[in-house]
Amino acid sequence: MKKIISLISISLFLILGPSITSLHAVNYCAESSWGYAGSVTGGGNATPILVTSASELSSALSKSNRVIIITQNITVTNHISTDKDNLTIMALPGKKLISNQQNKDNSGILYLKGSNLLLRNLTFEGPGAYDCDGWDNLCLDGAKNVWVDHCDFQDGCDGNFDIKGKSDNISVTWCRFRYLKAPKAGGSGGSDDHRFSNLVGSGSSDKPADGTYNITYGFCWWDEGCKQRMTRCRNALIHYLNCYWNSSVADYYVGPENAKCYFEGCTFAGKANSASKIWSVYGGSSNACKFVNCTGNLPSNSGSVSAPSYAYDALSAAEAKNYVTNSSCGAGATLTVSNTAEVSSSCDSGSENPGGEQGGEQGGEQGGEQGGTAVVSGDCCVDLSLGEEPSVANGGIPAEFSQLSIVASLNAGKGSKWDQGFLHMGANSDYITFDFSAYNATITSVSFDVTIPNWAEDKNTIAYHWGNANNTTYNISGATKETVLLTAPANAKSFTIQRSAGTGTRISQVCFNIKANDGTTENIEPSANEENKAYKLFRNGQLLILRGENVYDAMGRRIE
Repeated sequence: MKKIISLISISLFLILGPSITSLHAVNYCAESSWGYAGSVTGGGNATPILVTSASELSSALSKSNRVIIITQNITVTNHISTDKDNLTIMALPGKKLISNQQNKDNSGILYLKGSNLLLRNLTFEGPGAYDCDGWDNLCLDGAKNVWVDHCDFQDGCDGNFDIKGKSDNISVTWCRFRYLKAPKAGGSGGSDDHRFSNLVGSGSSDKPADGTYNITYGFCWWDEGCKQRMTRCRNALIHYLNCYWNSSVADYYVGPENAKCYFEGCTFAGKANSASKIWSVYGGSSNACKFVNCTGNLPSNSGSVSAPSYAYDALSAAEAKNYVTNSSCGAGATLTVSNTAEVSSSCDSGSENPGGEQGGEQGGEQGGEQGGTAVVSGDCCVDLSLGEEPSVANGGIPAEFSQLSIVASLNAGKGSKWDQGFLHMGANSDYITFDFSAYNATITSVSFDVTIPNWAEDKNTIAYHWGNANNTTYNISGATKETVLLTAPANAKSFTIQRSAGTGTRISQVCFNIKANDGTTENIEPSANEENKAYKLFRNGQLLILRGENVYDAMGRRIE
């Protein structure tokens, strides 16, 4: 059975950074560290060590000058500690560091000392918050010159990511903090909801040698489930650049104690979006805050704090929010990392580096000439979980893509079906194709969610191809849902996902990054010889169906 299923384009979900590359656009994938940790090289050009288990990771961490690539999901049964310099740890797309230990002694994932440390594209998945005096997903204790970039912190037992001891000169960029699991009550610490995300300084007297933690949080997102500590900061000088807070359960966002914080181009939303909760002083006599080009119910500036002296570009708060929440390339583990330690982002064509020409309050205002051709790009996520008509993950189409039209065609065998939450592929001949050829754009990358419930070592693949090319298979690491992230070849117009595992395979969401290189986003009308194909598209606010040369409205009435 082969069907032509048209994407309901009014429901297509497109999340854009700025739609057209602007003078002060930033790279999602920075070429080098910036902020207070502006000279981090990690393990440098050392030959990567590929690890697939907790024991292999521990062994690799004992070596000097190393680059470690996590190639499979790794579950740790006790937090892993290391005190080594010159270290890089990265993960292939979709691979996680996982802890299911929700107790005082064995919880936590990584506990790091040392200097010149680089962590990138890591997902830390904890067991859920429990106030048992346990360990964090990630803790820096006495670590210096550390760059933590594009990491996703979820459900830490004690905290998501704490910085303490004599740690200093830290840059935390493009990271996402959230809680997806319900907190556990009854812990020895006394809090029944310990979703306390980020702590700087473990006590009032905790501080580095010079007395001040110097930390940059750039393009970070404190997302749903965070209750407190976003951050709780002691004895610190912190630059929050283009960050976003939107937790619907937050008691407060930033809690200073002898801390000076410079907020620039940030957006505050969610439950704690009020002056007294955005900035909730815990103690100390030398607190200061300054809000520059920020959005929210802001408190008044107080005390004395200046912009940092390092170089950077600042986006507007609205632009930054779009960048940070971009589901394909924004905050979180959204980079493409290879086995050879090559790192990239599919959204970076034509954009510039966050390390700009000028810091300070006018970080995004310096002059210059913009050259080259405008690039229009965006992300559309197709939700296959709602039944026979593919629809959207969320709503809203920016004006630049209001004429988007995609054809989705399904070749389904006897065992295939639409089910609640996914498209179930029941035979290896089953496939679904997404065709953008009716639109003046190309695909630059794809990510899609796959579940193989009866996964086994010999039943662990999904196949895909671009255009009319041959199938390529991708290994799925387990029976739980996994996100596959792929970079498209040049000029890709269509993409096909096909079952290859020899057992039932479920696809629930497919996200595309698309690009119009010449800045043109007009739809191309179907030609007369396509009369056997039906298209649905959203044009000028109305759902239209194109069949051959005829145009119909959503009620099936022909439009002259």
